[in-house]
Amino acid sequence: MFNKDTFRLIKSTFNRFLSLTMIVLIGSGFLMGMTNYPIVHRESTDAYYDEYNFQDIQLYSQYGFSVEDYEVITKIPGVKAVFPSKMVDCRTTDIDNNDSVVRVSELSRNVNEYNLTEGRMPQKADECLMWKIEDIVEYNLGDKVIVDLGEDDINDYLTHDEYTIVGFVQTPEYMAKILGPSNYNNRTLDYVIYVPNANFKMDYYTTIFLTLEDQEKYIAFSKKYKDYVNSQKEVIENETYLQQSYTRDKLIEEAQKEIDKNEKLLETLRTEGQKQLDDAKEQLDEAAVMITVYEAQLDSLSMMMNGLQSAIKNDQGYIDEIYGNTVEFENDLNDLLSRFGFEGNVRYGSSTFDYLTMTYNQVVSQFNSARYQLNSAKKQYEDGLKEYQDGLLSFNKQMEDAEHELRMAKQTISELPDAEWILLDRSKQYSALLTDGSNAQMETIGTYLPIMFFLVAALVCLTTMKRLVDEQRGQIGIYVALGYSNSTIIMKYVIYALLASLLGGIIGTIIGNLLIPYIIYTVWRILYDSPEMILRFPIGNVCLSIFSFAILMCSLTAYIVYRSLQDTPANLMRPKAPKKAKKIILEHIPFLWNNMSFTSKITARNIFRYKSRFFMTIIGIAGCTSLLALGFGVKDSVSDVVDIQCNKIFTYNYGLSFNSAEHIDENYEILSDNYDNEMVAKCGSFMTRVYFKDGDDTAHLYIVDPRQYSDYLNLYEIDKKTPIKMNNEGVVVSQRFSENHNIKVGDYLTIESADGIKADVMVSNICEMYFEHFIFISEGLYENAFDEKPVINTILVSNSNKASLMQDISRLQDYSSLEDVVDFTASFNKIIEAINYVIIVIILIAGALAFVVLINLSQVNISEREREIATLKVLGFNSHEVNMYIFKETLLLSMLGGLVGLPLGALELRMVMGGMSLEMIMFGLTIRPISYIYAYLITVIFTIIVYFLMKKPINNIDMIESLKSVE
Repeated sequence: MFNKDTFRLIKSTFNRFLSLTMIVLIGSGFLMGMTNYPIVHRESTDAYYDEYNFQDIQLYSQYGFSVEDYEVITKIPGVKAVFPSKMVDCRTTDIDNNDSVVRVSELSRNVNEYNLTEGRMPQKADECLMWKIEDIVEYNLGDKVIVDLGEDDINDYLTHDEYTIVGFVQTPEYMAKILGPSNYNNRTLDYVIYVPNANFKMDYYTTIFLTLEDQEKYIAFSKKYKDYVNSQKEVIENETYLQQSYTRDKLIEEAQKEIDKNEKLLETLRTEGQKQLDDAKEQLDEAAVMITVYEAQLDSLSMMMNGLQSAIKNDQGYIDEIYGNTVEFENDLNDLLSRFGFEGNVRYGSSTFDYLTMTYNQVVSQFNSARYQLNSAKKQYEDGLKEYQDGLLSFNKQMEDAEHELRMAKQTISELPDAEWILLDRSKQYSALLTDGSNAQMETIGTYLPIMFFLVAALVCLTTMKRLVDEQRGQIGIYVALGYSNSTIIMKYVIYALLASLLGGIIGTIIGNLLIPYIIYTVWRILYDSPEMILRFPIGNVCLSIFSFAILMCSLTAYIVYRSLQDTPANLMRPKAPKKAKKIILEHIPFLWNNMSFTSKITARNIFRYKSRFFMTIIGIAGCTSLLALGFGVKDSVSDVVDIQCNKIFTYNYGLSFNSAEHIDENYEILSDNYDNEMVAKCGSFMTRVYFKDGDDTAHLYIVDPRQYSDYLNLYEIDKKTPIKMNNEGVVVSQRFSENHNIKVGDYLTIESADGIKADVMVSNICEMYFEHFIFISEGLYENAFDEKPVINTILVSNSNKASLMQDISRLQDYSSLEDVVDFTASFNKIIEAINYVIIVIILIAGALAFVVLINLSQVNISEREREIATLKVLGFNSHEVNMYIFKETLLLSMLGGLVGLPLGALELRMVMGGMSLEMIMFGLTIRPISYIYAYLITVIFTIIVYFLMKKPINNIDMIESLKSVE
């Protein structure tokens, strides 16, 4: 009989019972969905990792790994699979003619396997598979990937430099659509291809991946898994302690052999070179002697020639006289000879003169010949001397360079770092790190938001059950008078609350777990190549979602009934005495009070008179409004960051990168001559590595001119108001990067130049920034820090006509790639669009909660005012006036609660967004004024809807029954 009465109570107060059920349904569904999502995500990811043997540990060494290292690792207890990997990060020109970075990896593997989603496996050495995610990789089957290493020869690493894509794959190694940094000039990785293993020429392994035997027993990213991996890392470190120096020792041994070989070769070259120099010197000495001989001969011939010339000139008369006498003698002799029958032909005098002339000519000829030989000898000597001197200088330079290289090689060997291996677990793998970070953020949100729902539901349940027990005072008094125990009476109402909470909890748990994880998982798949979702109903979360509200409802109900039972049965069976009327504050202000209508005065008295109901209503509505403001605030905070960074901080919309700075001025002139380019500016830009005590990280380094950077860059301090002025004293670091590494103003950072030179620079300021990591340095500070000229390899352009800009690009030299801020904004807006679905869900749930809260509070308000409402009807008030008698109070409290909820929503946003920030992305803390208005209007609109829904129950109040007196 007693239990039947409980069900009669449910039937008679079904609307109240339903509202309690709905509150629990919303709260438990949200609690189940938000708390279960991290589990669903982890287990889905874990199954994906297990299916494709995703790495548990990655080994890294500065010296690479040898075959002997691999053999030692395979014998370590607890190691399941080992994959010694060779990979090369290269440069390629993608299908958009942009200079991109591609990682060439091995095709055959037993760790970090992949799933062939399209095409076929490679059958030739120059065929490859490519990692592909829709909207990220635009290559198609049959496209070619041409790779190079810039100044280095790619053929030193790979047998082919051109590969044809024959298939596409997906892999847990690259789940995040942001692939992370590469080893090529510290640039971001754009693509990954898999080529047959025989393509790699290196005789060492770049890295080693391994999986552990019992890792399947643990869920990825869980504490148990991390503890297990850490314990296995200690085992691996102990087992490989001696082996870790093997490659280093082998490298030193081979390098020392090479040094010894080069030293012997150097000595041989020195001996041979010195011998050649000595021979050349001996030949020069001999040539010098010949020059002396030629000069003496030339002097002798010159004297002879001068003597003959003098004789011919000075003794001409004497010769003429001899010639005359000789002629007479010759004539007489010829006559005599003719008498004896001989023909006379004697010419002694002419022969003497001719002889002198002939001799002189011979001497002149010998002189000219000797002079020619002397000049030739001198030229040969001078050429030989120059060749000797050049050879001597070259020989000395070669010897010095060789000795310097040998000294440097010896110094390099002596300065080689320790050969300690670095063991990286999944927390250091880029994709897994981002995945775990995103999951942790949702776990934070899933912990905080349900608490708000839980508190609002608790407050409403308290109000509802308190009113129900107050209405049942007479019934409770009868039960006490009939001898029922307090525990039996309490259980009646506890069962009432328990049934409502169990019904709402079960339905809410099922719906919430089916809906919320699916929506969130779908949204995150925009950023990650996540596997198919595996839905789970973990018993712990199910019990938490159902029984947390059940325990809350039952505890509050038991407490309320217990307090009522402290009164005597006689008092319980009488109606509860109304509170003593008191003047309220407004009554002491005649100007206001006298101009208020009757219903307004009643409303004001009721508000001040029932303070507990006033605060409960305000808090309940404020909680719902704050959740609405939070939902809109998340949307605003996420969507605003792209506008702030791409339009307010960076004011350009295109960034052109070049392979070198050689033709940067000519390219700048070409772009400046185009009037469609509203702004053209030069700067330096490259990825730098930043070193810390616990490791290193990468950031975009911008080299700017402090006098001109404001044309394309507006830097503000983290207060978002104070402008930052660049100087030569220190660098400016982006906010998220400083938070990740606990960098403060005045700290010193060790960064690399474009040529890899390290230098320490001071942090002069920290700037507002939302995407990526940036370091800004002035040209003067860069030159002073690295002792080299700044690398100006980037031109920034503001242009609303991309077609015009593309025409300019075709004329540029050394063009590398184009950063399109417009395309980036469009891509990010797609993410915002997807996140909007999550925000809509939160807003709908918060709105539904607000609606149920208002319905419940209105029902309580009506049930408490039945006698007053009946009295107003008897006095002749029309339906509108009677409805407004109740609605005025509800509307006023809703408006006040909404005002209180708006700043509360801003506070909640700060807590939630702090947990949502990613490693390279920082979201804002912005709620636009229009969003506050939307949140407030939704609360008011729901209040108005409740007004129309409550008109019927008010009109159905029976005046006679309501005005009956229990006495």
